[in-house]
Amino acid sequence: MGSHADNRRAVLTGALQPARAMRICDVGASPLSTPPYQGLLDDGVAHVYGFEPNPEQYQKLVAENRPNETYFCKAVGLPGQRTLYVHPAPGFTSLYPMDAAALRAIGKEGWINPKTQAVPLTTVTLDTLADLPDLDLLKMDLQGGELEVLRGGLSKLSRAVAVVAEVRFHRMYEGEPLFGDLDLELRAQGFKLHKFLFTKSVMLPHEHEDQVVRARLTSQLLDGDAVYIRDEDTAGFSDDQLMHLAFAADTVFDSPDLALHCVDHLIARGAAPADLPGDYIAHLRHHQRRDAQEG
Repeated sequence: MGSHADNRRAVLTGALQPARAMRICDVGASPLSTPPYQGLLDDGVAHVYGFEPNPEQYQKLVAENRPNETYFCKAVGLPGQRTLYVHPAPGFTSLYPMDAAALRAIGKEGWINPKTQAVPLTTVTLDTLADLPDLDLLKMDLQGGELEVLRGGLSKLSRAVAVVAEVRFHRMYEGEPLFGDLDLELRAQGFKLHKFLFTKSVMLPHEHEDQVVRARLTSQLLDGDAVYIRDEDTAGFSDDQLMHLAFAADTVFDSPDLALHCVDHLIARGAAPADLPGDYIAHLRHHQRRDAQEG
């Protein structure tokens, strides 16, 4: 028996039939964990176009040659000759060097590793890649490079329904854009903030750390993942846009209310079966269903 999430997703992907597969772009794709869109790839309703400039990590991504997955060993950003700072911990690798003063302010100067390698490379924009189609969903986790991706992808993102981006509240890297910078750019491109998937905080350094429980004294916001969706009346979306947004809402960022909102519009157009909402709601968790509460 599958999980609640798997069963819920299967209801949608089984009932909705977009004209083409959903196109997901993952900038900063990593083999370190299962991506949130994996279920959509498994169901054959999506194709991911991933970018990983670190050759070692890229080889891990392409090693299994899985269907519905295309990867590029390229760095995405504003075009030019740049430096990739390859940290021994892959999650810290960035086009920006670490900011010693900013990390010292939050007691994290230990994140700076002398074994970090400076690797020269050439960055490209999404819009200049002929092999990359127009996108439906953009996911970014590049340790500071998110704003450059957005500014170099105006055309590819012009019909996208959602963006999931890592956002920074306290600087970790020299010159990296912060949350407010990304928010302004995304709004200018026609998106609105939908939700935070999570936020992470750290404890500010002080001389009494041996007297406190660190995990319960973390007040300084550091970063998190934010979800933005197309800021338009969904009644004006195409059928495919509604279906792709429903898939993303259900599977990628866990917004079943948004998925149901899209399904309502599809039913009104005759593009989805009328019994789909009932079937979908039946696979929500018990605490999300009124019948379960009343039972």
